[in-house]
Amino acid sequence: MRKRLIAFAVLLAIASAATAQEKQQAVKSGSGAPPLEAKVRKLWEDFKNKDKAGLAAALDDGFRQFEEGLSAFGDKKTEVNAVDEFELVTYTLSDFTIKSLGPNSALVTYIARYEGKAGGEATKGNSVFGEVWTRTGNEWKAFYMQETYIK
Repeated sequence: MRKRLIAFAVLLAIASAATAQEKQQAVKSGSGAPPLEAKVRKLWEDFKNKDKAGLAAALDDGFRQFEEGLSAFGDKKTEVNAVDEFELVTYTLSDFTIKSLGPNSALVTYIARYEGKAGGEATKGNSVFGEVWTRTGNEWKAFYMQETYIK
């Protein structure tokens, strides 16, 4: 009996992994894939251009974020108002991976290299971003964002 349970568990794990891999490949393939890379790029461009309306439209009302070095979560209002405190001068986004988390959510990870000014001082960033995007109707919005600095 125990051997049967173990065999069943192994088969179930293999089937789950195959299904998850098929879903991930479907999101990456572009056939029906959400246009999330373009949405992320627009979000960065809206930040650079200090387009608060564009930023607000791209963020879910329950949006949360966490950046290294901070001691609390930020929300939608914090992110939209961050354009007043940080001037994004240049940026490069690369290494996008989009993984479906279900029919209405996806995990987007990528690398961002950027330069800007905060408080009149120049600053540079080299970070990995992880973002959860959710869809309501036909609209995709950023729900969660986390930045991790890389060396």
